[in-house]
Amino acid sequence: MKKKKNRRIAILSLLILSGIAVSSMIYGWKAESACRAAEEKVSLIHGWKAVSACRASEEASYFTYEELPDGTLRITDYDEEKNTQNPYQVVIPSVIHGKRVSTIGKECLGLSYDGLLSLLELTISDGITTIEGNIIENAIDICLVKLPASVTSIDEKAFWRQESPWPVVIACDDTSYAYQYAKENGYACQVMEAALPENDFLSGYRRAATTGLPYFAHWRTQGERYDYITIEYRDHEIEKRMAGELVYVEPNEFLVLVTEHSGGDIVQCIDSSCMDADKVAFEWLNGVNCRSFLSLADWNFDGEEDICCEQGVFGTGAAFFCSLFVYDPDSGIYQNVPEFLGIDKPVLRPDKQCIYGFSRGDAASHYVDRYEYIDGRLTRVARLSQLGNEEDAVEIVDERLVNGEWQIYRRETFYPRDPTAEAPWQDAYEQSEILYVEDGYWDL
Repeated sequence: MKKKKNRRIAILSLLILSGIAVSSMIYGWKAESACRAAEEKVSLIHGWKAVSACRASEEASYFTYEELPDGTLRITDYDEEKNTQNPYQVVIPSVIHGKRVSTIGKECLGLSYDGLLSLLELTISDGITTIEGNIIENAIDICLVKLPASVTSIDEKAFWRQESPWPVVIACDDTSYAYQYAKENGYACQVMEAALPENDFLSGYRRAATTGLPYFAHWRTQGERYDYITIEYRDHEIEKRMAGELVYVEPNEFLVLVTEHSGGDIVQCIDSSCMDADKVAFEWLNGVNCRSFLSLADWNFDGEEDICCEQGVFGTGAAFFCSLFVYDPDSGIYQNVPEFLGIDKPVLRPDKQCIYGFSRGDAASHYVDRYEYIDGRLTRVARLSQLGNEEDAVEIVDERLVNGEWQIYRRETFYPRDPTAEAPWQDAYEQSEILYVEDGYWDL
């Protein structure tokens, strides 16, 4: 009888232990599934709003921190070399070793002398409230900072590098403190879910018309007659970078919406699909961002604001082109000026009612072109050439359009006053540049 009792106890114990083991396995599977499901949900809905608990400990190892008097943590440094998973998209967790992170400390992403070479996107996790100054001081290529609604304090110089604002895009809800901060401090925004009426336009412009690239950011400019919304489309190709491919230039495309001041009705949409593809392309713009793409000024001297769009830096950086859209009072919309795209480094001179363009053929050949509006058409009316030769001399040729014919107005060669000087050609150039000052026509 005693043996049967002991056997029952043993069997019961075995069943209990088996049940515990099975429960542990089920619980572990459920926990893993829940973690994975939560991660997928976060990724689908707001991948930038929260950090999965499954990855928090790994991400925490990249950061140095200190404990504040209230028991929360302040991030003080980041070690890019430890981040072997994805150094391009860095996430600052909201919890480290069970303690809440409240503050992103000053220069915490910029203490390295060589700078952070990989970081493109920074995600601040939900729960963090304070961002101090210059946090991206040496993050050389960073272009996107994702901020949650929990952030309620951002230093005026939070996203500055080397004593000037860096053109980062702030990704956030448009009802958050971060959104207002971005607008007041001149940062372009990335809004994933538009709540405010001013961002209703996003429903129709999530992808670029010509390339299909995804919406990256937008920037609103208020003009005298209209508001102008510049939308940038971009693909960072981070997957290619992580696969070890070299990505030198990221394709991007811009679009400008011309909207009414009141109500926000769209008057006109300007993008590459509405222009001659042989004369303008809104792709592969180097050195151009959402804030720098569009500028407003009276380029044809008729008293109305016109739209100038930067086409970026080409080649070795010696060439810089723009597209111009002048306001047409009769139609109430902007018309493209194809001739403007041929002007290298255009400079507006309202005082002279002209536009200067600066270009070069090679290191010793420099040109200044003068353009004026004649009978409503942009026309090149003069060229000043500055040509060096092997004898360290510089020839100046001033050509002007007179009664429809090109004529040489002045030609002169300047020689070094001291041929034995270390750089005799420089003296010749300095002499020739006197003409730029003496002749009011070329007052550059």
